[in-house]
Amino acid sequence: GSQGLVLPTARVGLPGTGVRASLTPGVHYEVALALLAVALVVFARVSRTAPGLALAAAREGPAQAAALGVDRFRVQLGAFTAAAVVGGLAGALAVQLAGVADPTAYGPLLSVELFVAVLVGGAGRVLGPVVGTAVLAAVPGAARGLGSFAGTGLERLEPVLAAALLIVAMLLGRGGLVGLAETAARRIIRARGNEAGSEGVSVRASTPADDPQPDDGAPLVARGVSKRFGGLLALDGVSVRLEPGRIHALVGPNGSGKSTLLRVLDGTVRPDAGAVAIGDRDLSDAPTEERVRAGVVRTLQRTVVFEDLTVVRHALAGATASRARGGAARAVLATPGYRVEDRALRSRAEEALELFGLGGRDDDPVAALAGGERRLLMVATALAARPRALLLDEPAAGMSAPETERLSSGLRAFLRRGVALLIVEHDFALVRLLAETVTVLDAGRVIAEGPAHDVAADAEVRAAYLGERIE
Repeated sequence: GSQGLVLPTARVGLPGTGVRASLTPGVHYEVALALLAVALVVFARVSRTAPGLALAAAREGPAQAAALGVDRFRVQLGAFTAAAVVGGLAGALAVQLAGVADPTAYGPLLSVELFVAVLVGGAGRVLGPVVGTAVLAAVPGAARGLGSFAGTGLERLEPVLAAALLIVAMLLGRGGLVGLAETAARRIIRARGNEAGSEGVSVRASTPADDPQPDDGAPLVARGVSKRFGGLLALDGVSVRLEPGRIHALVGPNGSGKSTLLRVLDGTVRPDAGAVAIGDRDLSDAPTEERVRAGVVRTLQRTVVFEDLTVVRHALAGATASRARGGAARAVLATPGYRVEDRALRSRAEEALELFGLGGRDDDPVAALAGGERRLLMVATALAARPRALLLDEPAAGMSAPETERLSSGLRAFLRRGVALLIVEHDFALVRLLAETVTVLDAGRVIAEGPAHDVAADAEVRAAYLGERIE
């Protein structure tokens, strides 16, 4: 009832050893400290491996994470389940220590206090909740000391200090105190590195020619694809064929159906008619995650990156779906198979970054990258997934001329792996430079297809795409 449930003193022991002890406050402290250490080690391990990367990607950019094959529901359900296990165990220990199971002790105020503790320490940081809880626990003591000095009661100063702490947490942002310390340490290390000079050894990842992409020569094909949104016919019997080792451009005026076709190819949108297949494998009813595992990967039109990760970990997030041994248990135990696969995937991620001019920034935070560099990172991350067909939605948007050149050279390098590239791009000069085949859409239907110079000379294309009138 409202007075709670009085609990007897519990006894703990190791099964099979006969060693048992009463859960006195001293034993309780030792058990809780040991469990805290285990939880921190497990969290530190998981947060830096495949499950943690998938969860961070789903949190930072759900749409881009889905395009990379991250099953958002699965990773979030796993996180909630693990958190419930740890929280339930902590609650049971707290009740046992108090000796009474009182429901009023676990009200909204406790939730707010724990939330503030995470914010102060740093969300997503291993030591963040520990540091935040320690700071929060010090508030009554600090209020008592200030109250004695100023001759004011504890009840007046504690809310003031708590409010000030909340304001500090909001100013610090999601990184909190631990994030602030990490930033300071990173600056000190970078400054010392600059002082030491640039005589360091640079290890370059293998080139695409050294590690060829497994390729069965199977193209990605869409046949007779149609899609209607209410009264709008977005796609009207569109067919395209993406050949391995070739760049295929998709152009057309705004609203012509280009992005809709990409969403149909990657499984985000289901067509009303038509089929999508890669080789002999029909993907028409396959969800996005399954298509990514089959080798179909897409980047988004808008710039979406996972800002809380470093550059190399961002690229590694692209390889999450292609892991064969990426489970949480293998990650925590660091099994030999997991370690071998992890080294191979890291090499692949570093290679992709190197080809797009980001190789020297592995440990930089993604938040520090400029807009064009973020676009390059999106493409490098998608290529780290080792796709057979890569769908790029306006990859050069917002890039400077040097960044566009880095994009072009990186994509050409990956063509040697047999990757089929489909690029949606409004910059026709870039299309002429890169694409062997161009498909032009207008009002959801194909009006021309062929080499770029032939398509540019087509009268119907000039009328639709370039705005010229047909005489």
